[in-house]
Amino acid sequence: MVFRRRIIEANLYTSNPKKMTSKAALIKALLDGRVLNIKNGFDLLSITNIPREIGRAVEREFNVKVKRIRREGVSKYGQPCVWMDYKLQKTESNKEGIAKMRDYLAEHMAEYRPKTKFVQTRLF
Repeated sequence: MVFRRRIIEANLYTSNPKKMTSKAALIKALLDGRVLNIKNGFDLLSITNIPREIGRAVEREFNVKVKRIRREGVSKYGQPCVWMDYKLQKTESNKEGIAKMRDYLAEHMAEYRPKTKFVQTRLF
């Protein structure tokens, strides 16, 4: 069941690569509140170097700060390992940058947005 969920989640970000750039997929994942690292960045977004892309394509261009969380663990072979998780903090200092990121997505993801807005007139 978990494996099927990962496939469905991966398809949300890479289902039609001709209509979405890797930068747009990265921005969408951060705005959705996902915590990214090198492994899930490659699995979900097909980006091989998430730290570089976050620095170049997100932080410098949109003037936001992405929180870096240091993680420590043990590999499957028993060796200690360290990695970083990246999460976009929705703070007051990032407010303008997040608005720019949403504008960027509106330009580069027009195909993914519904044409009409659904309005529910009654509950039952």
